[in-house]
Amino acid sequence: MNSIQTALSSARFNRIMLGLGVLVLAAGALTLILKIAGGNDNTDVNPSPGFVPTLPQKTTPLKNSQGITVRTFEQLDPQVKSNIRTFLATVVPRRNIGRSWAVVAPSVKAGYTYKKWTHADALPVNYYPVDNVDRINYYLDEATSNEILIEVGLSAPAKYAMRPTTFQLGLVPVGKGAKAKWLVNYFMPRWTPPIPVN
Repeated sequence: MNSIQTALSSARFNRIMLGLGVLVLAAGALTLILKIAGGNDNTDVNPSPGFVPTLPQKTTPLKNSQGITVRTFEQLDPQVKSNIRTFLATVVPRRNIGRSWAVVAPSVKAGYTYKKWTHADALPVNYYPVDNVDRINYYLDEATSNEILIEVGLSAPAKYAMRPTTFQLGLVPVGKGAKAKWLVNYFMPRWTPPIPVN
C-alpha cells in the first residue's frame, strides 16, 4: 500500500471529511433559507436625494381667554362650550339642523351647501337621539393650540331602548387670530363591548 491509499482509509481522514461535509451542507442550507426568507424586495431603503421630512406642527397647551392653561372641560371658553352644545342639540339628533351649520368645520360639510345640509337624507355626522343636552357628561381628553378632544357621554330617551354611549368629539380652530373659532370636525362613538350577563 502506498501512503496516499493509507491516508484516505484512515479514521482521522474520514472524520475530517465528515465534518467538512456537514459544514458545506450547513452553509448551503443557511444560504437557501436567507435567500427564501430574505424576501425579494430590492427597493432602496435610503431616502432619495433632496428628501426633506415633514414634521408635525408644533403644538402648545391651549390657554383660555383668561390666560389659564385648559386642563378640564369647565375651563374651556364659553364660545367653545356653546358650539359643542349646539352641535349635540342639533345635527346629532337631527333637530334644527340648520343651526349646526355655523358650528361644523368646513372639512365636515365639504360638498354641501346650506340648503343641502339642512335637507340631506344622510349627513357625515353620526346620528344619536340625544335625550337632554343639559345632562351630558363631558371629559377633556386633550386641549392644544391645534385641536381639542372631548369625551361626551350621551344617553337616549327610554323609548329608543339604546344604551348610553360615549362619543369622542374633536374641534379645530378655523380662521386666524381673534377671528378664529373652534368648530367641530370629528364625532365618533368610542365603542366598548357590553358586559356579558350570566
